[in-house]
Amino acid sequence: MNPLKDIIQRCHQRHEKPLRQRKTRVTPALYKGLPYNFSVYCAWRYPIRLYELEQADISFMPIGRAPYHDHGPEDFGGERFLKRQNREDWQSGIWHRSWGVQVYTGVPSERDGAQWHDIHFKYAAICNAPDAVLTCIDALVNAVANPMLTLTKSGGLRFSCRVQNYLHPNTNEAKQYIYKHIPTSENPQHRDVYLEILGDKGYSRWDARYEILIGNLVNPPIITKEVLFASIDTLRAALHQPAPSGKTELEPSTQTTPIVASLGSINLNLARVAFLKRGFSYVEEKDGIYHWSQPDSSIDDGHILLWEQDGDVWVRAAIPDTGLPMEATRITDIWDDTGILPPVPTTGLPVTDEILAVREAKLSPLGIKRPSPVLRKQESKNRGYGTLEENAVHMQQVFNQDVRILGLIAEAGGGKSYAAESYVLNDGVISLSAKSSLSKEIEQRFQDRNVSSVAHRRTRRYLWEQVKEIPAEVRMATPFQHGHVCEDPKRCEALEKKGGNPNESICPQCPVYTECQQRGYLSQSTALKSVAAQILNPIRQFLDPRLSKVAAETLESVDGTERLCIVDGADPDKLFVKCEVSKDTLEEWRVNWHQSPLGNFANALLNALETKGGVDDNPIRRVRAAVQAFQGQEATLIEQMCQVNITGRVVPREFVDDETEKVLAHFAIAFEGGAAAYIPMDTDAADRLTAKGLPVFELEAFESNEDMKIPMSMTQAIELGILDTSTLPKIRAFPTVYPDPNWTLWHQLKRFFQYYMRDADAPILWTGKEMRFWVLPVLHPSVKQLLFMSSMLSEPDLRRVFPDEEIEVHHIKPTAWHPGNRIFQIRTGIYPRQSILNYDTDWRALGMSEIGQRFFLGIQAEIEKDPHVQHAIVTSAPIIQHLQHIATKENVCFVEGFKRIEVLKDSAFEAANIIWVVGAPYWQPGITWRKTQILFGNDEKPLCYDGEAEFGIYKDERVQHVYEQNAVGLLSQIIGRAGLNRLPNKTIVLLTSLPLPDITDRPETSLFDWEDFEVAGGLDKLPETIATRERFEAERDSLTAKFGREEVEQVLGVSRSQANRILMKFRGGKPLRVPLRDQIFSQLAKGEKKTAELIDTIDGHPGSIKNELKRLVDTGEIVKVRRSMYALPPST
Repeated sequence: MNPLKDIIQRCHQRHEKPLRQRKTRVTPALYKGLPYNFSVYCAWRYPIRLYELEQADISFMPIGRAPYHDHGPEDFGGERFLKRQNREDWQSGIWHRSWGVQVYTGVPSERDGAQWHDIHFKYAAICNAPDAVLTCIDALVNAVANPMLTLTKSGGLRFSCRVQNYLHPNTNEAKQYIYKHIPTSENPQHRDVYLEILGDKGYSRWDARYEILIGNLVNPPIITKEVLFASIDTLRAALHQPAPSGKTELEPSTQTTPIVASLGSINLNLARVAFLKRGFSYVEEKDGIYHWSQPDSSIDDGHILLWEQDGDVWVRAAIPDTGLPMEATRITDIWDDTGILPPVPTTGLPVTDEILAVREAKLSPLGIKRPSPVLRKQESKNRGYGTLEENAVHMQQVFNQDVRILGLIAEAGGGKSYAAESYVLNDGVISLSAKSSLSKEIEQRFQDRNVSSVAHRRTRRYLWEQVKEIPAEVRMATPFQHGHVCEDPKRCEALEKKGGNPNESICPQCPVYTECQQRGYLSQSTALKSVAAQILNPIRQFLDPRLSKVAAETLESVDGTERLCIVDGADPDKLFVKCEVSKDTLEEWRVNWHQSPLGNFANALLNALETKGGVDDNPIRRVRAAVQAFQGQEATLIEQMCQVNITGRVVPREFVDDETEKVLAHFAIAFEGGAAAYIPMDTDAADRLTAKGLPVFELEAFESNEDMKIPMSMTQAIELGILDTSTLPKIRAFPTVYPDPNWTLWHQLKRFFQYYMRDADAPILWTGKEMRFWVLPVLHPSVKQLLFMSSMLSEPDLRRVFPDEEIEVHHIKPTAWHPGNRIFQIRTGIYPRQSILNYDTDWRALGMSEIGQRFFLGIQAEIEKDPHVQHAIVTSAPIIQHLQHIATKENVCFVEGFKRIEVLKDSAFEAANIIWVVGAPYWQPGITWRKTQILFGNDEKPLCYDGEAEFGIYKDERVQHVYEQNAVGLLSQIIGRAGLNRLPNKTIVLLTSLPLPDITDRPETSLFDWEDFEVAGGLDKLPETIATRERFEAERDSLTAKFGREEVEQVLGVSRSQANRILMKFRGGKPLRVPLRDQIFSQLAKGEKKTAELIDTIDGHPGSIKNELKRLVDTGEIVKVRRSMYALPPST
């Protein structure tokens, strides 16, 4: 088949009907440094993974969505033109929002001395001289073995190649290689460009609007300069018409980088985007005012002024006839698509005529166009609620159960911490491990309840940042008076990280060693034994063998009383133990233990991990094989992993006891670095030498005057002076050892492979610098009883984490709420941040979407309504950037991100009368994928990672479970901390439709649409508005052919003609035909459906069904799982 056949006709067709961009596809790449594979559509039907572009020596960058953002991020120019750009040169979040790439031409994409060039045949050339263009292209295609020709989005053609030993200049005259000078009265320098050559410092777009007709992007042809220009110059001779000689032609400027990268604030940057996409040109900034010139203006007059004041962006034209007002006007009053959140108008919340008609009871609430509901309440007549007092009694009974693993599952804010405090007040003793961020608040709660016998185990770095600038002599004069617990935490922690024991090797030489044993870090092991309530960090204190020494010290019984160990608020995956070994450690072992089992094992691991392959290459099979191969050398490997291997030489060096005249040693070992030690004749000789303060080291077999490797413990090496702990850099240069011979890398890998039998989904990651993996926890033998207090954990979670333990799980009834407390939960979507922000806007400044603006205008109006009512807002971090002016209002307690609510005290939540929870929490898909691997990677059924991650929708129910468990847990925690079971008259507005157990289905929870809020005009009348709408919905559901036209008009809010058409569709009293949208939702509620299946089962025209599917996808009400396959959001 001739690929050039009918090519001119195809160019005209493409010019008339361009293709559409496609968003970059994200899939897991779970075994290398990046957690994602990004497959970018570089051309029509041409998805390609970024690492394939890297391997092809192509320099590239992400671009955004057309029409206004199909360019790269603002910082793509300058030095970035000079060096190759890969996926890691751009933030992961930018790739998530990308819709294609730009390829750098010239030097960055060169290979073997051949520079990348793109030859663009413009559509104007194809129109004016189709035969000449076709002849040129035919010559180029035939001149190389592997030509690459692309049909551009506008109908032009692009020939891509690498040119040997040549780089086309970056001047306008050189780039616009063929053009026709056509001056006009408006532009005497106007030219029609027919052919453009991009070489030095150039770039070309590659996205799904382009179509590769011949060739392969990752394998462009290599051509010589002479062959390339022989064909092009023939075309140039036919078409090129420069300006007449003697006329000075002003070079038209070409913009290679944005004129102004940033104006500072997010609102000003959004205004900048609005100006640029309307053709305005930036001139300069003076005194905080940004000057712009009009579109198509040849003079940089700067008569359009832009500035920000008090959270608003203002615009003013200094001259008339610009289309902009000459008085200062908010930009949101001029254009409604800036993405800037406007202030609430003085006339009140802006609403449509239909909303006003519903308020005045002139129109049915169903007459307003509103999204379909995706959340419904599950009414249960048998649901019971307990009181805090009843639940406290139940919890105390759980605390006294005689089972090693206990689960106490209660709602957030249900009194779990109170129960632990009560247990201590009733003479119980506990050791409680919790998140570090919550430890101080937990300790304070114990003290508030007069539990004086409580202590929090501090890390060595506790308060060190606050005291480190105080001169050492001042601190030493009154040790630990400033609250810190260690005078040298950095050296101690560095030695611990290397596998040493600072308590033995550093602390005894400290000037305040005695005081530290009395009231510093070293005093804690004794002090903790005597208190009734121990507070420990981290949350895996009783589950991680690396912390076993601390666990043994703290759990040591003083009077025979066994402590109840409690883990407060752990996520299921956080109970697994994270293991890691660095590449540096493996390379140390390979060198220091050369030709020993450990050196060979390290070499085998490095070979397994560093085998070249794609980013989704899974090294687990090779690592598993390496472990199996060394199984017979297990004992030696474990021993060597706990030792340093020191180079030394045995030399004759006799030592005679001057008192007994006995020979105590004939030889000594001279170690590298100058240290030495005698080899004693026997045990008595060793004791005598030690008593004289001389270093000794027992060595059984040796050759004198020969270099040899001598294994020993790190503590021995430090005692002998071989390893110097005097400075931090010297400690960091130590080799790495494992301090516990029962928990080395060998033990960790064995435990990992015993649990994760399949390679495909086992949680292991090789970053290029370290190998990271997760194993089942190891319950410390001193733990006689372990209680998990949580609102998120389930019995299956605990049985998965402790498969061989006896487990009991107790569920505590949800508590009744105080009178006057209520929740309003939206029922029309989960509203992730991708719905509330417009992610198709500028790279850095994400503007508010239409629904986002409606939400926050309503929230602002409610805040401004009554200054005595206290409000709080919890939402996603990127949204908070738009809310700074709201956060400054006196009746706003806080505006905080979902992931930072733990830093807030309960008092902050309790102070708010109304809490707005806007949208669903978001986690990077890599986090959800990794958590799922940890929890379900040992299942027989492989995991599926497909889905719409940005909307929290996954095909595999296990991945979906992990996402929802995290999201629902976080939302439930917010509600629990509001204290609805303790404090009256509080309101929470949930603007997400994720169903929350024991919250969504309560009688105090009302489901609403945002249109209900706009009809009500605020929260005060919202219950009444919801009741009215529900009454109309009930009447709609009861409609039959027996009803008259006026009744149908009144109930549905439709016109007379629509009512007549509706009545005509009744059949023998059958209910009204369900709208296409509702039929689609009904079918998708049963599971994923193909387009053909929906057309077969839905009553409607196939074309109308397809249009409705597209509309529902565009509005986010349903999701397109893949081509011709649809599904509902998870909240349904």
